[in-house]
Amino acid sequence: MSQPSEVQFIPYRQHGEPQRKAAIVQVDFPVDALSDEDVQVLGHLVEAADAMNPIFREQYEPKTSTIRRLVHALLAVAEGDNRQKLADYAAMIDLQNSPYALLPRKNCLLDIPMDELQTLAENAGGTAMLDLSDVGVLLTHPMPTPDLANFYPRDFSEEEFNSLGEAANMVNSIVIRDETGLAVVARNEDWYEDKIRPAVDHLKIARDLTSCPSFKLYLDAKIMELETGLEEARRLADYTWIKHTCDVDIVISTALEVYLDNFKNARGAASGGVYVVNREAEALLKALVDHVQAWEANAPWTHRRETIDPATLPKLKFVDVLTWAGDYVTGPFTTIAQSLPNDDWVIQNVGTVNMVYVNTGRAVHKVAGSLASEEFLTKAEFETVKELLFDGGQLHSALHEIGHTTGKMDPEHSKGQARDYLEDEYSWLEESRAELFGMWSSQLLVDDGVITADEQKACYDNMLISMITSLKFDPVQAHNKARNGMFHRFLDQGIIMKVEEDGKTKFAWDFDKAHDAVAAMLKEVGDLKASGNKAGVIALREAIVFTDDLKPEVEKRTSDFPLGRGLIFPRFKKDGDTYLKELEYADSFGEQVKFGL
Repeated sequence: MSQPSEVQFIPYRQHGEPQRKAAIVQVDFPVDALSDEDVQVLGHLVEAADAMNPIFREQYEPKTSTIRRLVHALLAVAEGDNRQKLADYAAMIDLQNSPYALLPRKNCLLDIPMDELQTLAENAGGTAMLDLSDVGVLLTHPMPTPDLANFYPRDFSEEEFNSLGEAANMVNSIVIRDETGLAVVARNEDWYEDKIRPAVDHLKIARDLTSCPSFKLYLDAKIMELETGLEEARRLADYTWIKHTCDVDIVISTALEVYLDNFKNARGAASGGVYVVNREAEALLKALVDHVQAWEANAPWTHRRETIDPATLPKLKFVDVLTWAGDYVTGPFTTIAQSLPNDDWVIQNVGTVNMVYVNTGRAVHKVAGSLASEEFLTKAEFETVKELLFDGGQLHSALHEIGHTTGKMDPEHSKGQARDYLEDEYSWLEESRAELFGMWSSQLLVDDGVITADEQKACYDNMLISMITSLKFDPVQAHNKARNGMFHRFLDQGIIMKVEEDGKTKFAWDFDKAHDAVAAMLKEVGDLKASGNKAGVIALREAIVFTDDLKPEVEKRTSDFPLGRGLIFPRFKKDGDTYLKELEYADSFGEQVKFGL
């Protein structure tokens, strides 16, 4: 175990892509304010969250564990360049939590010829030769990231999906074939029962240790959810999670976000995250939540929530992360903020919790800092916002997550959820709506004196940089499609302007016109979502989402920037069965406990 260190860089390659590098950085976590009870509860919550990682890997690519076993066996006998290549590849398998990336949707390649791998496997002995014959193609040949992941059989069809009836959209399930070859739905909590049991055992211990009554109730409900998977149990767990008032927290589920399901956006992936509330942002939190009713009442879309029960207003939390597992570990992304739960019925009737991740955000900022902003913003604009960029990004993230909780379906579509109607078009449209809401609502905060005009500029400039850097990829992933489409709409309208400066193309907002343009696009995407208009969403995507001619230039100008971040989280040291108020770090990214499970 080691102490916090500086950033490390891991080179990697995908077919048809430039050589890239990922950054590995340790995450700071404050412990001074924690009580001994907090430490014991958090210790067991971390163990529970880690148990979600093998479930996630099974959902993504079942052969990931075999690949990992093979690569570590080959590492033990490799020398020289091959040993370094294997070590780098092993780090990328863990950073992606699979052989695949979601941006771009390709596998990571090991630059060692197959004959040399066979020689290494022979020397390694054990299962190495058998493993190589099973997974060698994923190491050495270009393969697309499968849209179906492992949620569906690889030969699954649209017709079979439709034949599943209501079970087709059960978020916490897997589709398998029975002994006759018929596609059937199995609930995750039954299918992964053996893998879930360790998580439940640690949650039960944490439940007995906590003295916070509302958190105890939440853990009771979460245990019931993980043991049954029933919709009623999931909603009770969501309800008690929203209502609990403890600073210590865990998000854990076999099916949380649906981004891994690129076929229908119907099935969620396993996740585990352990958090402690960061109290430094209390004033800003209160100001944002106090504005939600006004934002909803004045939103530019057609179908507003006319009356809002104060009890259903979103709770906003700035939190420090003690660990992430499962879907939180999916290269090259790092989760900046999150709005949970995702069940529309819960959102409309109970509310949500919108979390902004503080210490992980700072770790990521440490890796890339303001590199892209300095590269693509004008000098004058960069000088104006450079000290505000991190806080501006955190603010926009909070507003983005609140945006996910706003609006409603129109009367003709009120019995379903938007993703039921929009299917594979849902995620990118919803991410567009949230990004636009974050920008639109920031202007209202300026009008009310909550933030300054320069702080709002930092919000907009963060979004501008996200849009520009998204252009280096073909638009296939939800967030990437959203930012790509926004860029093209605003560039076409002249709201984003190109400026030549020092021989480079720079970009700037026309701030005098930006707010109205953002509001108009927010209305458009909000109304498309509310009406469940899949044909309209497809038409919008075909008009504004496309591979940009700027792709080579953006790639060239960002080629030295790290793509992908591996976060090393601390754990509490142990004395027997007791956790100590002292942190330790794994010596490398892959040596974190979750990857060895």
